[in-house]
Amino acid sequence: MLNSDRISSLFWLAAGIGITLLSIKYDFGNFLSPGAGFITFFAGALLSLLSLILFISSGKKRGPQSDLKALWKGLDWKKVVYILILLFIYTLVLKPLGFLIGTFLLLIFLFKVKGSYSWWKVLLLAFLITSGAFLLFQVWLKVQLPKGVLEGMI
Repeated sequence: MLNSDRISSLFWLAAGIGITLLSIKYDFGNFLSPGAGFITFFAGALLSLLSLILFISSGKKRGPQSDLKALWKGLDWKKVVYILILLFIYTLVLKPLGFLIGTFLLLIFLFKVKGSYSWWKVLLLAFLITSGAFLLFQVWLKVQLPKGVLEGMI
C-alpha cells in the first residue's frame, strides 16, 4: 500500500509537469528580461523535482505506516483558528495600513503564537522579514505593494 507521502508526491509531480508544459507556450524571455512563462516554467520544474525527490525518499522509509488520524493527533485547534483569524484580518487591513505595517503586525502576532520567543526577538524577526520582503518585491522586483498610511513617505 502506498503511504500518504507517495500519493501526494505523485499528485504534485503531475501538477509540476503540467505547469512546466503549459508555461512553454508563453514567452520565456531571458534572465535580464523575463517573459510570462519564465517564472511558471521554473516553478513547475522545481515542483516536479521536489515531488520526485519526495517520491523516491518515501519509498525508502520502513516501519509502521501512519494513517490520516495520526497526522492530526495532538493538533492545537485553538492555534489553527487563531492563525486563520489573523490571516483574515490581515487581508482586511493590508490596503488601509499598507504592506509594511500590516505585515509587521501580522508577523508579531504569528511569532507570539509560538510563545517561546522573547519580545526583542519577535520584533527583530518581524522587522527583518518585513524589510527583506519589501526590498525583494518593491525594490528589486518592482511589484506595487499597498502603501496604506505611509503613502507619502515611501
